[in-house]
Amino acid sequence: MAALTALAPATMAQTNLIPGGLTAVPPTALSPNLAQNPGFEANSGGVPTGWTGGGGWALDQQTTHSGSFSYRWSNGPSSDQPIFLKAGIYNFSAWIKTQGVGSGNAGLRLQVDFRPGGVGQWFTTDPIQGTADWTLYQIRSIVVPQDLQAALRLENFGGATGTAWFDDVVMLQQLPQPVAVFMLYPNYRPGGDFGRVKIRGALKDEGTGQQLSSQDFTASANFVAQIDGSGMQAGRAYQVVFSVVDTASGAVTYTYPAYRVSKVAGSARASMNVSVDAKNRLLVRGTPRFVLGVYDSGMGYGSDDVFWENLLWSDSGERHMNGLRINFYLNYWYGAAPAPQMDSLMANLQKHGVMYLQTGNCFDKYPADNAFLINSSDAYLQDIGAQRGSAGYYTIDECRADLRNGGFAQYDRLRRLDPDSMTFAALLPQPDAGLWRDSADVLSTDPYPMFGAEPAGGYRMSAVADGARIARDAVKDSRPWMTVLQFFQFTSQGRWPTRAEMRNHAFMAIVEGAHGLWWWSLGDNALAPICAGWCAAKQGHMDDLKAVVSEIADLEPVLLADDASGAMTANSNTTNIKTKVKVVGGKGYLLAYNYS
Repeated sequence: MAALTALAPATMAQTNLIPGGLTAVPPTALSPNLAQNPGFEANSGGVPTGWTGGGGWALDQQTTHSGSFSYRWSNGPSSDQPIFLKAGIYNFSAWIKTQGVGSGNAGLRLQVDFRPGGVGQWFTTDPIQGTADWTLYQIRSIVVPQDLQAALRLENFGGATGTAWFDDVVMLQQLPQPVAVFMLYPNYRPGGDFGRVKIRGALKDEGTGQQLSSQDFTASANFVAQIDGSGMQAGRAYQVVFSVVDTASGAVTYTYPAYRVSKVAGSARASMNVSVDAKNRLLVRGTPRFVLGVYDSGMGYGSDDVFWENLLWSDSGERHMNGLRINFYLNYWYGAAPAPQMDSLMANLQKHGVMYLQTGNCFDKYPADNAFLINSSDAYLQDIGAQRGSAGYYTIDECRADLRNGGFAQYDRLRRLDPDSMTFAALLPQPDAGLWRDSADVLSTDPYPMFGAEPAGGYRMSAVADGARIARDAVKDSRPWMTVLQFFQFTSQGRWPTRAEMRNHAFMAIVEGAHGLWWWSLGDNALAPICAGWCAAKQGHMDDLKAVVSEIADLEPVLLADDASGAMTANSNTTNIKTKVKVVGGKGYLLAYNYS
């Protein structure tokens, strides 16, 4: 949803609109292998150089994947290799052969551990069990947020037993592109001596290749570039391309994949289901909205309005949503529901002023597959997209970064078939969030701070603010972004958030700049299974949600207004007291939270 492009609905009236955005994922170049002694060929005293040993580990010359040695494990502890990593993105892999490994949940894993560098993150494969010949195991797209000391680990997870052989360990950095571009605010990272290169931006007609404008920019680590688009004609597709140019020879040494843009009258937004304005506000048929949405799951589906009215809104139905002042809704169990039932659902939601996101998402290590009808049927997708109540698609749910290319391919198809829709991604609040910024229109993070048993000093609620900032920074605060908030008990040892805590979570995200809030969830593993029917506990949590949503809904004109930071004259504690100021109709609003 870049500002220079337009989004078009799947209706005949809007077929002249052109879906825009990044046209391809940039190719990846890899470093040499950074692991020391990756084939265990160098050793001293029976221990491979660079790796820890101990009981249960031995070099093996009889069973190898390549070379003369493998490193055999039999019921021993983990083996580590210390490694210093520069900030960047990495892939870790090894070949492993197993014999009778594991029992229960125990097994072997590859692990990259940041904890030796003081960062509480680690990345692993799933536990490896059983008996198998040589198999390549990989962890891809590990984001290292800063230069740090780490460990490459051949891990015994959960006290596994058995025998395994490790060989050909590989740690590779995904080298940054010589120039990296991002719409609206491009971010360039030319490597090496900036004086030897310059950055050239060009606007070209996609069909004819004719260049409309070009401009050279002095290379630096980061800068914002503007390209003259005054020669663009409505109804034509153009490409914005940035290249690295050698200043001595004039040769182009690298070109980042193009962004597709087009020129459309601003008045066209009124006929689009979803669009974005110059202030990065989400528009529903041309009207700015602060998104207030809920997740749901479970329940059946029907094809008439009475069914949905009773199911979702009635005080005798399953969801009791009457009085819940949301404007967006998704049920992630409906991804295989037939189009007539979904059309009926969206028509009912529209009666209540609510837009719907249909589901077709990846999750964790699992890519989005064709069991989701939006992925397997163009006709289904276009039917859904043609409905007045369709906001778009929920496509990314806490997915591992190595699914990004598949996510981008799905996004590219969806925007071409239904360009006035939005795609929505909910990501773990981790440094790899930025990898998804061109694979969905709207990124969010889901910082759930109340995990497990409550510590003596209370849960660290400021994690919500930290997670919100990750989404904001991932898109350079130049596209709409949102926050998914906790509305469930996270493990049997945890507890539900109180109304006051839910309110605090919401205002943390708002002050950090979120363009919308979602709550997970009314459905399975959240509100629905508290009790059969509507006991006092379930009703109490629903009342809390309604109260918080209503307070924020009342503030929608304020939240959509421009920030007025200059209206606040002083803050005695900027470290902990975070603020956002709005002035609407001559009345000032101070929104704040305490980070400490």
